Amino acid sequence: MPDSAGPGRTLKVETRDEGRARVLKVVGQLTETEAPQFLEMLKRETSAGRARVVLDMDGIEYMSSAGLGALVSVHPTFIGSGVRFILAGTNPKVRKLLALTSLDKLIESAETVPEAISRP
Repeated sequence: MPDSAGPGRTLKVETRDEGRARVLKVVGQLTETEAPQFLEMLKRETSAGRARVVLDMDGIEYMSSAGLGALVSVHPTFIGSGVRFILAGTNPKVRKLLALTSLDKLIESAETVPEAISRP
């Protein structure tokens, strides 16, 4: 997925490296339109040689069940590859959605990106 939203795209992903962590800042809407490319991008991160991937979700305005499905689908891939996958900065709406679906118990999360990066 490109680093900027193109025509018809409602999701933007910006990437940066901080030490051995890759931070993916996600901005916009994560729906059935964006979920397949988003999932493929996350899968590629499992083999990029980083100890952890932090998904900065502070900019997510809306996430559909397809977006949740992408997170659920990729989680075992991260575990199998030994890459720590952490959600960070989830806004109240996304936090509520994660709690309602019990994904907050499955996928590690942190209040902020710096917290996720600095965890032992």
